[in-house]
Amino acid sequence: MLLFALAPFPGQAQTAEDRAGELKAWREQCSDPDADLRLAYLEAALETADVSIIRICVRQSLESDNADIRNLGLRAAMASIDQLAFEVEIPPALDKALKAADDDDDKLDEIYGWYVYRDWLLLKTGLVITVDDAELATGKSVWYPMVNRTEPSESYSGKATIIGDKVTWVGSASLNRNDCRLSLSLAAGPVLEGELQCSDITPFHVTAKLL
Repeated sequence: MLLFALAPFPGQAQTAEDRAGELKAWREQCSDPDADLRLAYLEAALETADVSIIRICVRQSLESDNADIRNLGLRAAMASIDQLAFEVEIPPALDKALKAADDDDDKLDEIYGWYVYRDWLLLKTGLVITVDDAELATGKSVWYPMVNRTEPSESYSGKATIIGDKVTWVGSASLNRNDCRLSLSLAAGPVLEGELQCSDITPFHVTAKLL
């Protein structure tokens, strides 16, 4: 039997004690060991549009040691967010080359011409992804890399798919080689971490916090 916590009637004040009890109820419901029940609770939590309730239920699922429940949590996380903000690390080979070049202008000029360096200039402050059309049931969504952009563009987008606790996105980005792929895994935190690979350019290690 589902025991979804109810919001107060319009005009009815909710005390701190009432709110705490409501959140506790959701926490208990969203930690139910039955995967089917947990899916139902996750769906109900998303429908509340209550940020605190959604965070509680999704986080509980993402941190579960049950593979099926983690998958549900990851799909729910994608369905509950508008953006992902990835931290991007400089590729070790590029970092090594820059340090080795030191103040040698000729070597630096050569490196400045590398595609990986040009992409690093665009990505070193981070990679923001706008998430749209996320489907809880299928784990699919559309991602728009906001590289050199202030608004999503169909020209720079692609489909993301969740399988287990992994996410794969294939599409285009406004980089020197725009045929790109993100290969990500759910890790403790919870975070998504993995690689951004565009064509045959050296990949970038990326990490994004979930919720």
